[in-house]
Amino acid sequence: MTTARRSAILQRTIVTVAVLGGVLLFLALSGPRNGWDFQRVWGRRGDADPLAVFLRALLLTLGISAGALLLALACGFLGGLARLSTRPWLHQLGSIYVEVVRGTPLLVQLFVAVYCVGYALGVDEPLVVGVLTMGVFAGAYVAEIVRGAVQSIDPGQAEAALSQGMTRWQVLRLVLLPQALRRMLPPLAGEFVSLVKDSSLLSAVGVLEITKRAREFQAETYRTFEVFLPLAATYLAITFPLSRLARRLELRSAGP
Repeated sequence: MTTARRSAILQRTIVTVAVLGGVLLFLALSGPRNGWDFQRVWGRRGDADPLAVFLRALLLTLGISAGALLLALACGFLGGLARLSTRPWLHQLGSIYVEVVRGTPLLVQLFVAVYCVGYALGVDEPLVVGVLTMGVFAGAYVAEIVRGAVQSIDPGQAEAALSQGMTRWQVLRLVLLPQALRRMLPPLAGEFVSLVKDSSLLSAVGVLEITKRAREFQAETYRTFEVFLPLAATYLAITFPLSRLARRLELRSAGP
């Protein structure tokens, strides 16, 4: 290991320790006035064991995020390809989808989907409607990832393939998309990180994921710090490895 590498690792370690120390000091100085009492929240036993309830809610959160991601990939690729289409009507449909969805907050879309669209269609399951809404919302961002990745490929390759008699669809499927997929992976990993965090908004429509459960624990015990600090740590434990993965993929895609 070179001296520069050792120096960089040492500096990062010092900064990490300093930040963690500052956070712990802040919590020690600004914590509950009547002391910390994690046992009151997480040590209760009975039919509704808080840890068991929270773990089930965590699995639900991961399932929501995974389901929304699959739907987002489907919507995103369709929307991105529509944005790339030379047909004006298809390009306009893709543009309307992207601009309308990206131009309105996810929370507002959830309220409209659950309490307006879902009610009108007779679908009274907030979990199903919420996952669909999150997938459509994230799909608009995936559509822009797809469009940007395809358009970043040297246009000379498409022109050369067309000159060899390939159709536009063949050029897209055989020449552009295989190269663009490598460039899509880092932002797609980042989009999954955002989906995990955005899943907390489903608590506003009654879905019993981890944020909703945490709010219930806080209402039962009146222990705010002891509930929401573990909740924040749980989200961080999920998203941090994904963020590192996105960074690794980004560095790899930037390599030769």
